[in-house]
Amino acid sequence: MADPHVVVGAIDDNNDGTPFDDLALKVYSGMILESFNKTITTKGRHVERSISSGKSAQFPITGRVGSAFYTRGAELDMEQVNSTEKVISIQDLLISPIFVDVLDEAKSHFDVRRPLATQQGQELAEQDDLRVLMAFIAASRNASLVTGGDAGVQVVAATAGTDAAVLKASIYDCAENLDNASVPNMDRTLWLAPSQFYLMLQDGEFLDRDFGGDGSRATAVMRNAADFTVVKTTNLPTASEVGDTDFPTELRLDYTTTVAVSGHSSAAASVSLIGIQFEHEYQPLRQGTLLLAKMAKGYGFLRPEAAVEIATA
Repeated sequence: MADPHVVVGAIDDNNDGTPFDDLALKVYSGMILESFNKTITTKGRHVERSISSGKSAQFPITGRVGSAFYTRGAELDMEQVNSTEKVISIQDLLISPIFVDVLDEAKSHFDVRRPLATQQGQELAEQDDLRVLMAFIAASRNASLVTGGDAGVQVVAATAGTDAAVLKASIYDCAENLDNASVPNMDRTLWLAPSQFYLMLQDGEFLDRDFGGDGSRATAVMRNAADFTVVKTTNLPTASEVGDTDFPTELRLDYTTTVAVSGHSSAAASVSLIGIQFEHEYQPLRQGTLLLAKMAKGYGFLRPEAAVEIATA
């Protein structure tokens, strides 16, 4: 019980009953809470090329070479090698502009521009990741660009998105289809959305703890599945982009049934004319600074036989 004879002094606003907490100073924490950004997952997992000028880049694609027994004295029959090229064109500039008002910036007692620039760069990187994954899916839905070559494959399973056993079987189907097309085992990646990743993690078959595997439910780690490097991503396309001119023509597809996509690094490509760049300019007439991030890239598929999509019916 408080001593009734002790007088406690308190700061009040003209003694009008304003609480002391309302007059206390707010202390800047030094920490800016930025939005959590999506992880970029396709870097180093597809064909990447940079050009210093021009509007497109050419990718030669060669088919398989045949053979035949030689008959003595006969003229050699020369084998015809089917080949073609894929041209990937640079899209228009993709920009992320933000205007920072000089008065708003002056009133803020923290660095306004740094977190905004970070978000701009991350937005463009996420758009880049999305388009590469779309190129892998487009590859899986197309025929070979070389006459006589293998087409991409779409594994359709009605409950692959929610049933662990069905999804697991679909992943094995992806690996089998790539093997049938003689796609190399190295550089194979399986991209899973978080819901499917944790579905497989709970199932546990791909952890292989009893056979030297390094996966763990406790730390949510699943590095490999059916000879794929497993990558969890939130950048898989999930909407219909059929009429969206922001994407290259061959990537304007309906992705509403997409569950996952797998493939070899040769299945898709990106061409960079202008990598992610930043500009800033103070504009006196508007009394503020324009912050701008930009890039100019192109995207497309190269080898359909090197990609397999898992989709619902």
